[in-house]
Amino acid sequence: MKKQLTAILFLMIFVVQAGAYFDAGSRYSAGPGGYSGFNIFGEAGNDNYYLRPSLNTYISDGADRYSTYSLGAGLDRPFWRGNAEVSVMPETGGYKKSSLYADLTFNPLGKRADDATLEDLSLGCFAGLTSHEDAYSLSTTTVSTGYGKKTSVSALTSSFKLKQTDYGLTTAVRAYGMRLSGRFTKSVYDTDITALDRKIPLDIGGIGASGYQDKAVSARIRFSSLPLSPEAGYTKTYYLLDQPDSESVSAGLSQIIGAIEVSAGWENLNPGGGGAKSDYYSLGLTLSF
Repeated sequence: MKKQLTAILFLMIFVVQAGAYFDAGSRYSAGPGGYSGFNIFGEAGNDNYYLRPSLNTYISDGADRYSTYSLGAGLDRPFWRGNAEVSVMPETGGYKKSSLYADLTFNPLGKRADDATLEDLSLGCFAGLTSHEDAYSLSTTTVSTGYGKKTSVSALTSSFKLKQTDYGLTTAVRAYGMRLSGRFTKSVYDTDITALDRKIPLDIGGIGASGYQDKAVSARIRFSSLPLSPEAGYTKTYYLLDQPDSESVSAGLSQIIGAIEVSAGWENLNPGGGGAKSDYYSLGLTLSF
């Protein structure tokens, strides 16, 4: 992990020198079952582009520590914005994945006037490709080590490989200091899911049930003009294989103090099917230079 962190540090230094602004921040999350997550990022750019390296990592009592290293970049024009991100999770406990994501957002209003009531309106589409790979089964054999002693040796007999494609639509509107946004995601796989007996781990940096997502819808509202800038969100995820739908409700507060933004959040996860609900809490800090 030290090598990856060093690479991200050098990349942050590069984007600071290349850009007109630089933000750096981190966020810590905690939840039941010993869940502990941490995110760190750096972002630099100007009015036309940005570059953003980041690290997401988490651990819990029932799972190893999973870490994902990402690099995002984007272009911003008066009537459209484009973003792309590549991410890699090194092998942990036999599991690894890599992802590629891109989105395109259109702003039909262009550059708004200072006294405009409708501050922003956007319509967008996105697509992502994730390649999963995990140890699928192990065979155990007994071998002799001499002097009548025997030992068991495990060997990988096959591997679990799956490609997941996500695509969908986004929309957002901002007026009177209030921003309302929505998102729809549909997932497809290159393998017949009904023939599999393996679930993929939780997505890094997200809180949700483990399983094969079919589709998801979400909505979020934020009041940036009010004290402490409150926000709230709702997400519902539908799964394949007759797995119950899951729901999450979130709320947060943020406050800008000079060059520092402090944020706090709460999320309640309902896994569905009568499962116990879980509460997760987070604290974040962002510095602007």
